[in-house]
Amino acid sequence: MHRSILLTLAMSAAAASLLAQAPTPYHRAVIRPSIVKLAPGAEQRFKAVILATRMMGAQAPKSVKWTVNGIPGGNAEVGTIGANGLYQAPAKAPVPNEVIVRGEVEGSVNKYVWGTVIVGTADPVYKVVGGWGEDVGAKGSHLVEPHGISIDNKGYLLITDQRGGRVFRYTKEGKFVSEIGLGPGSEDGQFTEPRYAHVDASGNIYTTDVKGDRPRLQVFSPEGKFLRIFAQKGMAPGMMLRGHGLWFDSKGRLYTTDVDNMRVNVYDAADKFLFSFGKDGPNADEFNAPHGLYLDPNDDVFVNSYYGPTKKFDSEGRYLFTFAHGDPPEGSVYFHSMTGDRWGNAYLTVRTKAGYNGAVESNAGRKVSIAKYNNNGDFVCNIRMSVPEHTESWCFVDADGTIYSLYKSRTRTGVEILKEQ
Repeated sequence: MHRSILLTLAMSAAAASLLAQAPTPYHRAVIRPSIVKLAPGAEQRFKAVILATRMMGAQAPKSVKWTVNGIPGGNAEVGTIGANGLYQAPAKAPVPNEVIVRGEVEGSVNKYVWGTVIVGTADPVYKVVGGWGEDVGAKGSHLVEPHGISIDNKGYLLITDQRGGRVFRYTKEGKFVSEIGLGPGSEDGQFTEPRYAHVDASGNIYTTDVKGDRPRLQVFSPEGKFLRIFAQKGMAPGMMLRGHGLWFDSKGRLYTTDVDNMRVNVYDAADKFLFSFGKDGPNADEFNAPHGLYLDPNDDVFVNSYYGPTKKFDSEGRYLFTFAHGDPPEGSVYFHSMTGDRWGNAYLTVRTKAGYNGAVESNAGRKVSIAKYNNNGDFVCNIRMSVPEHTESWCFVDADGTIYSLYKSRTRTGVEILKEQ
């Protein structure tokens, strides 16, 4: 047999053998296409591909389990998908008309891939369905200048107030519940310009802070009592200067952005520093003042730089790709924070060259505060607040896809609630 044929057969056998084993960090799957707009009743075949690695070509996975909006095989309302990945859109556009096709891929280190289907001619739309606020400085008000928002394990909103030096817990409807920690100050359990709070699987509350010469990360019990503080101020490995975004992976490891050190630090559940990734610079795996951070269900890490763009890494900090570049003069220039949902979509809070008060103008002349991208970095839609005076600070997405977005105006501050229509 010809030597080239033997070599090809040997390489194919080696590739098949590798796919049969536990995937390495480089056996990553992608979905194709990653975003598509379909007429009602139209068809589109999706496929998952395990990307090429060194000396090995791209491979088709052994099997893929397909769902539509989390439903195995889909249904008549959101569309159906067969075992071969052939998706058929529903007879009429669903509400909302954004549909998520997910593949669970055998032999890939990233378990899931997600594709976006927009059914019909209309772009996805979010509308304000509720909200609440407080008059700044009024009797009974708590918020002064809220900065970060998340949701704890009991469904309460956790709001960090940067200028007020406090962390509060509210119901989603805006009823004040409790205060976390010991209020403003520089001692352990107190806050100096807190940026963000996020809970671990047990409900413990982790906060980023700026505390002079003290460590940057504080931990509180689910009831709000101070437990410990770690991540010393500084530039050495494991140290921090200005923490901002926080998120936990499925193993309980904590990832946090350090704006001034231009990196992401990773700690284990016992607060032990494990590793960091990123540095100051314009290259693929470098940052430009990293602010927001979100981990998808694969534990892949999204990080947005304040001056753009946003980058995706795997859980060990290996660079994957870049998206959401700045688009001056009328488009996004600054990207303050980010969050994500259960489908791996990323939501960026965006600003124009005017900075904090510079909401982005959409093509329709409306103010945009949030830009939504799917897990593959494809732009999905712009999301706006109810009135132009409501400039964003941070947002968070609930398990059902509802967005809770902090806002501030000249006289009021609070939360707007948005749902996809």
